[in-house]
Amino acid sequence: MKLIQLLGSRNKSDFAIYLGHTIASMGNRVLIVDATNNSVYLYSFIQFEEKEVLYEFQDIEILVSTKSWKELVGKLEKANEKIEDFDCIIVDTNDSSTIYNDWPKFHHVLYVSDNTRFTISQDVEILNNYVDATGVTTLQRVHFESAHKIPNDYLNLLLNNRLDFNFVYEPLEYDDQEHKLLNYMQHENTIPYNKLQKDYKKLLKSIVTEIYDMGYKDFDASSKQSLMGMFFGRFKSKETSGKVKNHDSEINEENLEEQSQPRLVLNNVSKQKDDSTNDEVNKKTKEVVGG
Repeated sequence: MKLIQLLGSRNKSDFAIYLGHTIASMGNRVLIVDATNNSVYLYSFIQFEEKEVLYEFQDIEILVSTKSWKELVGKLEKANEKIEDFDCIIVDTNDSSTIYNDWPKFHHVLYVSDNTRFTISQDVEILNNYVDATGVTTLQRVHFESAHKIPNDYLNLLLNNRLDFNFVYEPLEYDDQEHKLLNYMQHENTIPYNKLQKDYKKLLKSIVTEIYDMGYKDFDASSKQSLMGMFFGRFKSKETSGKVKNHDSEINEENLEEQSQPRLVLNNVSKQKDDSTNDEVNKKTKEVVGG
C-alpha cells in the first residue's frame, strides 16, 4: 500500500482527485482522506448523509473529516473496511495536524503550492513546523502559477532557506479552465480528466510513475489493461454497508471529451439496452405462442 501526503494550505481537492483517479486507472483501489480543517470534500463533492463517513466519487473513495491515523482506522471499521483493503491512501492536509498527530511515515510527501499571498502566508508556518518535526530539509513540490507571478526564490527567503524544493514537473502555467473544471466536477460528480491541459496530465503521470517506479510505457499498458478489466467487472470496489457502490455505471474516459451531458448519455445507453432486451423478449414470446 502506498501512503501519500499532500501538504500545503492551497485547496488541493481537485488535484487530489485527479491524482487518485490516475492511480485508480491502473486498477488500484484508492482512498482520499480529508484531513483538512475546513472539510472541503464534505461540502464540495459529497452528498452528505448522516452517520456516513466513506463515500464513492466515480472510481475513488473519500473518507471525510479524519485528522489522525487512529481515527482513520476506526471510521473504516465502522464502514466494514480495513486499511489493507486499499492499494493507495492519499491524505490531504492544509495545516500542521498530520505532522504532529499519530500518522505513520508517509512514503511520499508532495507540497502543493501557488503564488497567492493567502497560501504563502499559511504555508510558511506549515513548512517550518514540518522541518522542526521531521528534520526533513528536501520536499517534492507541485506548483500552480497564479495570474500574478513572483520571484522563484520568494518562498525560500521567507523560510530562511530551510528547505530545498524539487519540482516533480515544471510549474503549471495559470489556466482559468482549471476553476471551471473544478466547478464542473463538484456539481456533476464526474472527473473531467480528459479536459485537463496536456501539461497537467503529464504532471500527474510523472508523479504516478515516480511513486510506482515505472516507465511511461508501463503506465500506459497498465491503464489499458485496467480499463479492459473494468469492462469485464474485474476492478470493482468491494461492497460495504456505507455509501460505497460498485462501478456498474462507469463512464468510458476515452469518450468523456465528447460527452457534454454524461448523465443524459448514460440514460440513453440504459434505454437502448432496455429496448433491445424488450425486443428479444417479445421475439421469444412470439416463438412460444407460434406467432
